[in-house]
Amino acid sequence: MEERTNWAIETVFLATDFSETADLAFEHAVGLATRHGARLVVGHVVEPMPVSPYPLLAVPADGELAVREFAAERLASVAESARGSGLEVETRLATGAPGYELIELSKEAGADLFVIGTRGLTGFEHLLFGSTAEHVVRRARCPVLTVHPEDGPPRKPIGSVILPTDLSSDAAIAAEVFISVFDGGARPKVVLIFADQTPPYLEPFQHQALERWNQPDMRKDDIQKRMEPSVKRLRDAGFEVETGVMDGGPVDVVTAEAKARGADMVVMSTHGRSALVNVLLGRTAQRVVQHAPCPVLTVRPPTREVENEEH
Repeated sequence: MEERTNWAIETVFLATDFSETADLAFEHAVGLATRHGARLVVGHVVEPMPVSPYPLLAVPADGELAVREFAAERLASVAESARGSGLEVETRLATGAPGYELIELSKEAGADLFVIGTRGLTGFEHLLFGSTAEHVVRRARCPVLTVHPEDGPPRKPIGSVILPTDLSSDAAIAAEVFISVFDGGARPKVVLIFADQTPPYLEPFQHQALERWNQPDMRKDDIQKRMEPSVKRLRDAGFEVETGVMDGGPVDVVTAEAKARGADMVVMSTHGRSALVNVLLGRTAQRVVQHAPCPVLTVRPPTREVENEEH
């Protein structure tokens, strides 16, 4: 693990639609902002009012203005709650396509971390199956913490974090972001895991054939050795580390380990090699983020061009 990000959390951006899940995301955002002495920026996007072709159903001309005024009042209330925790808080309000506008608001705020709920009242419903949240996770230039309605408030202190790796430099960058997030104060235990997915053509006879060739132990030993630089980096940073090489695809392995250990967070790169390639762009990532039993922090490697990530 040779990469360094020199990444620090100075500004946390929270997207809210004023739902219960957004309130839960608020607690996580406040906790992280407080931990890092960061500024909190709370943003909301008002979608354009629909124009009905039927006069009796037409929206009043001042309807959108009324909605903006209501949203501004709600934002002010959220901000005041956060200031009660001693934070510097700002609000941002825009009108337009929520996904695009939220990204723009976070850029204007200079966000180092984006926090969003995975379900909500409007465009946040069904993360990665609706355009708003999918747009945010795929295109935000800073790490994104997604919070599920079942996750509950952040635990104090954080107990354990699942850190998947595929031994790529992108996974190393995600680990560096993890170190930055939890540097100082109580440090969680790190469970560094590698999902060893058997090629499809070997699945029907993997155990009989591979055991005969003495391959499983040799392969796992090799993977464990290749994980040692990451383990050393994490331990040098003051973290307790446990490693595991598990059979299966990344979705099943990550979600199962998070559930079994009662993990407080999953931290993973949005890119890598092997089965983690294009994570968050296909079914693999959709299922990881949607079905993980805890918040998921996804990290986009800085060398990736967002505009080209359509497939």
